Amino acid sequence: MAAEAKLKKAVEHHRAGRLDAAEAAYREILAGRAGDFNALNLLGTLLLQRGAHDEAEKVLRRAVEVNPGSADAQMRLGLANRGLGNESRAEYCFRSSLKLDPKAADTHYNYGNLLAALERGDEALQAYLACLKLEPNHVEAHIGLGDLLLHNERAEPAAAHYQQAVALRPSSPEALRGLGLSARALGKTKEARQAFEKLLALDPEHDLAKQNLAELG
Repeated sequence: MAAEAKLKKAVEHHRAGRLDAAEAAYREILAGRAGDFNALNLLGTLLLQRGAHDEAEKVLRRAVEVNPGSADAQMRLGLANRGLGNESRAEYCFRSSLKLDPKAADTHYNYGNLLAALERGDEALQAYLACLKLEPNHVEAHIGLGDLLLHNERAEPAAAHYQQAVALRPSSPEALRGLGLSARALGKTKEARQAFEKLLALDPEHDLAKQNLAELG
C-alpha cells in the first residue's frame, strides 16, 4: 500500500476513535519513512489524546524539526510540554506557533490556559479575548475566561461568559458549574439552584453541585 493510502487509512481509524489501529498505522508509516511529517504530527496528536505526554513530546519535537514552519505542530508540542510541567518550554512553543499563525483561535485558547495557570491574569485575559475575537462561539474559551474572571471576583462578567457557553453547549458540566457559582456569587439564588440542578441531572455524583444545593437549601 502506498504511503498516502496508508496515511488516509490511519486517519480514518483515528477519526473513528480506533486509536490502537491508528497508532499502529502511523508507526508503520514511520518505520519506512522516519521523517514523514504528517505521520509524526498525527501520532503526536494521538499520544496527547492518550495522555502520553513524554512520548508525545519526543514525537512532536521531531515533527517540528522536520517542518519548523508548522504552527499546528508547534502548538501541539506546547501542549505536550505543558502536560510534562515544562511551562517555560510550553510558552515558547505557543508563542512560536502564534508567530506562524496569529489567527489560530485554539492556540490563543491554550496559551490563555497556560497563562491562567501561571497566575498571569492580565495576559491570560488577552489570550482568551483574542481567541473569542477569532471564534466567538469557542465554548472552552468562554468557560476559561469565566473561570479567570470569577477567580478575580468579577462574577458579573464571568456569568455572561458562562451563559454564552451554556447557550452554545447546554450539556457542558464546566459551563453549568461556572454559571451556578457565578450566580451564587451575585446572590441570584434561583439561577444558581437551576444551574446546579441541571449539573446534578447530568452527573448525579457531582460533589460540588450536591454541596451547593445543600447550602442553598
